[in-house]
Amino acid sequence: MSDTRDRVLDATLACLVRNGYGGTTARAIAQTGGFAPGVIYYHFSDLDDLLVAALARTSGSRIRRYRAELSGTERAAHAVARLRELYDEDTETGHIAAVQELYAGARPGSRLAAQLALETRNWEELAEELLTALLRGKPLASVVRVSVLASAAVAFYLGMETLTHLDGDRSRPATHFDQAARLAAVFDRIPRLNRRARRTP
Repeated sequence: MSDTRDRVLDATLACLVRNGYGGTTARAIAQTGGFAPGVIYYHFSDLDDLLVAALARTSGSRIRRYRAELSGTERAAHAVARLRELYDEDTETGHIAAVQELYAGARPGSRLAAQLALETRNWEELAEELLTALLRGKPLASVVRVSVLASAAVAFYLGMETLTHLDGDRSRPATHFDQAARLAAVFDRIPRLNRRARRTP
């Protein structure tokens, strides 16, 4: 039963990538996954319930992947390199395309919108963890509001994919990551402050 439920979730995400939000109907999902439409309603109360579950599954899986790869990272250059690789994974697996479709189609006040808000906050928390580690001991730490910067980073991630989706310019992410790598190299050369109290001779 769990395998069948996973098949439905996988088919839903694949259908979002292939057909967009508007084309992700129960019939289209069933055709994508190779099962009868009735299978969907055995596991989910309605299409919104399915979309919420699919979002939670793909977002939760990717957050765990990001956290595992970025845990303990204290150098910006390493973080940017790993983020580039993870973004490429998001693109290849269809994760970011599926999520972008969900953001575009969610109705304000819907269960899907509420789940999107929750998942967005989870990503912001992950960004806060990484930024806190990178800024620890740096002179800039005293002037940066980490929560605001984390929110901006997540918004940029989503916005970059939206623009890329609209104009088809797949070089945009690479250009941005190249710029981020150059800035990270400079940032890493900024020494961390020694906060240990000096002893009086």
